[in-house]
Amino acid sequence: MTEAVIINNQELAILCDIVGGWGVKSVENLDADKRRALDRLIANGFVESADKISLKRYQHTAKTELLFAQLCVGISGG
Repeated sequence: MTEAVIINNQELAILCDIVGGWGVKSVENLDADKRRALDRLIANGFVESADKISLKRYQHTAKTELLFAQLCVGISGG
């Protein structure tokens, strides 16, 4: 059985930012709330490190694409 994961507004906003290219920006300046939200997204498999060495860049996963499809949110290829 699939476990339901609840995404709050802040997490959804971060996912949209990452899909929109925010992942190339440094995450060092995130406030504590945004950092916790990002950590929850990583723990739930929606976001992963794009650079395994520095852990400063993030990318969305296929799980994010599925979530956006379920929410009827389009993801353009850039």
